[in-house]
Amino acid sequence: MMARPSCVVLALLLLAEVSASAEGASNPGFVARITRKGLEYAHRYGIATLKKELSTVKLPDFSGSFKVGWIKSVSYEFYRLKIHRFELRNSDLRLRPTQGITASLTNNYVSVSGNWKVKKAFITLDGTFDVRVDGISISVSLNLGTDQSGRPTASVAHCSNSIGHVSVDISGSLSWILNLFHKRIENNFKNILEQKICEMVRKSTASHLEPYLRTLPVIAMIDQVAGIDYSLVGAPQVTSQVIDTPFKGEFFGRNWRSPAPFDAPPIRLSEKQDHPLYFAVSEYVFNTASRVYHQAGRMNFTIQNQHIPQDSPIRLHTNSFRAVIPQLARLYPNTELELETSPESAPFLMFTPGNVTLSPVIAIQAFALLPTSSERKLLFELRVRSRLAVTRASLSPRSKLKLELKHSNIRYFNPSPSNPCLSAVYLPAKLEEGFPLPLPRDTYLNSLELHVHKNFLLLGANLEEAEH
Repeated sequence: MMARPSCVVLALLLLAEVSASAEGASNPGFVARITRKGLEYAHRYGIATLKKELSTVKLPDFSGSFKVGWIKSVSYEFYRLKIHRFELRNSDLRLRPTQGITASLTNNYVSVSGNWKVKKAFITLDGTFDVRVDGISISVSLNLGTDQSGRPTASVAHCSNSIGHVSVDISGSLSWILNLFHKRIENNFKNILEQKICEMVRKSTASHLEPYLRTLPVIAMIDQVAGIDYSLVGAPQVTSQVIDTPFKGEFFGRNWRSPAPFDAPPIRLSEKQDHPLYFAVSEYVFNTASRVYHQAGRMNFTIQNQHIPQDSPIRLHTNSFRAVIPQLARLYPNTELELETSPESAPFLMFTPGNVTLSPVIAIQAFALLPTSSERKLLFELRVRSRLAVTRASLSPRSKLKLELKHSNIRYFNPSPSNPCLSAVYLPAKLEEGFPLPLPRDTYLNSLELHVHKNFLLLGANLEEAEH
């Protein structure tokens, strides 16, 4: 009766495109979690999708035959079936631990109208009919997995259905002949439906869901330098409360690709269920990105006066460094300076509970821009060793900055041990501003909460539909 009874499952699966770390799989770079609250949202969306789909469903024709006394065998056909009314009275979505999802529709009702015709030799009779089917129940279970390319897979593990009662009302020329055998016709209608429903579910999964999953992208190009691999790293694992989706989350160079020389640390999520969705982002994601951009030279910067705010008390000018390097202003009076900065190695983040630590080692070369030529004069080179520990609201007192003079063409150089450049860093714990994602029906994430755990950041989010 329902050409696409798996629509609920399909819609839910696409929202909760799932996977979790299997035994022996590598650790993910980031994990998306959908909780039961998220599944409830997906369930509501799936029901709305199913109702919309049913308005466009083309139901299959069916036929049969019966014997009428001396007329003997008469064949009949019901065609041009169209759903007029559909009541989804009860529906449910459940998680099947370690396996997948089960969607069920119970005690539902549908009314269908169409045309009939009866043939006996060269005689044809026709008319219209109405069918009311009550007590429709369907249960579909999907097993979820991943293929060798890191894309999710889904297959029907179990399908069952039952029909409570079928009532047929036939009208048209000599319709009384068919009405004499309406019980037989109703039983035939019921048997055909019970045979076809699960067949349609399996065909829909094979022809719509499985091909869609096989075409899902697992790589995205970020810019001219880098791309990101977000293929799945393991087969699906579902608990009774949550579904976790582990992605590789590894940045790579567009013009070269080599495995990261370090492994992703484990992400150990507690059974948090306050929000519909959670995203755990490992330090591995940030550090593979840092490695790629560093190797591409995109972390090397030239700092000039035009890059400094006009109201800043510090300017790149020899006069500004008179107190630190007295000889500089005498050697190069009234001369602008230029700084070239580059990290000696890719700076890596480290997450610990409540803290984000960054310890870059940066080389700084200072040049004098000679007013009489286009040449630059190398003045000195510094190595800056820093350790920035950021808590949820400020720069940690454990943050350090150490200056080391690597080379100098200036005879007298007395760098100050003080650190006037460090300022407070604010990392908000709650981001109230929502932002759109490619989710169904203009769905937004909002009321975001950010927490720092060992090896990863955890972002919790609510789901909300945009107002039209």
